[in-house]
Amino acid sequence: MSKDNSIDDATLAMDTTQNDKLMEDAGKVHMDEGESWGTGIIKDIKRTVGTHWWTEMTNLNQKTVAVTLLMFISVMAPTLSFGAVYGKETDNRIGAIETILATTWVGVMYSLIGGMPMCIIGSTGPVLAFTKAVVRIAENIDVPFVTFQAWISCWLLFYCCTAAFFDLTRVVRLATRFTDEIFAFLIVSIFVFDAVGDPFSDVGILRYFDPNHPSHEDYAEDENYNYMEVALLSTILGFGTTALIFVFRNFKSTPFFCNDGVRSSLYDFAVTMSVLIMTCVNEFLFSDVDTEQLNVPNKFEPSFQCCDSSCTTFFPDECPDQSEAYGSRDWFVDFSDLNGKGWVPIVAAGPAILAFLLVFLDSGITWHLVNHPIVAA
Repeated sequence: MSKDNSIDDATLAMDTTQNDKLMEDAGKVHMDEGESWGTGIIKDIKRTVGTHWWTEMTNLNQKTVAVTLLMFISVMAPTLSFGAVYGKETDNRIGAIETILATTWVGVMYSLIGGMPMCIIGSTGPVLAFTKAVVRIAENIDVPFVTFQAWISCWLLFYCCTAAFFDLTRVVRLATRFTDEIFAFLIVSIFVFDAVGDPFSDVGILRYFDPNHPSHEDYAEDENYNYMEVALLSTILGFGTTALIFVFRNFKSTPFFCNDGVRSSLYDFAVTMSVLIMTCVNEFLFSDVDTEQLNVPNKFEPSFQCCDSSCTTFFPDECPDQSEAYGSRDWFVDFSDLNGKGWVPIVAAGPAILAFLLVFLDSGITWHLVNHPIVAA
């Protein structure tokens, strides 16, 4: 008994020693003291523009040029893809030109003063899903989409400035790993549905197998047009591009090629090279197959081409008898074009709250995921 008691005492002493090493409140999230009333914004500006800003902006060398080209290619590919989807969902009120312009000026300003110049700026799946909902709401209340979207954007700007002024973004630290994974799954799901086939819209490469798909209507009178050929080639190009991306990215962990620099270049430019290769396959090997192309105007002008001076109908879909478009819509939105409904600016505050929560979670949780110790390692 005495021997057993001594073993129990030694075990108890060991457990007590280990418990003493535990940190108090180790599992809790410790929030920093808030920097409200604009003090956080001032400190951020001092930490970015007020420190090494000029030195970094004038630091032109081979690496900065390479990174700049990589950023350009990495940003342009999804911007053009999302521009095509936006064009389909908004009847070309927002298209490739608009997404390019928005991504350009936002990306430049963020790189200059945001403190994270290598952060990829662009459209995201959740924002696209919200835009689809705004289109339907605008149709139901009989208000022009671009006007309703503009008023929502004004309210969203107000909400974001208020959140920054009172330093509300720090509450993102309270997000758990479960929240991060659920939101990441949501983003991935939207990307996959929009690429492969959305069951609630005509977007996706598998949708080309539908003989009534809008892309087949332009070739209805062409006897040589075969929608099954277009659908099959589009599917091969889509999945082939994805497969090539994985092939190029896997080279980084293989012994192929002469040095690690070549393997790293293949890894970094995997998306760009895959898109270029499949584009060449489409243009040179299957040039006789009329696959759907990105709807980009020949001039740098709004994507929505008007049938007449009212600019409420889209050329050429809604005026097939016309030989050319009357013109394009204005760059600037008419905030007073409310179709006689003066209450729309106030009502727009409601969807703007949802948009703010979406943007807040989209950017905040993405930041939380990127800076997680597992990812950072």
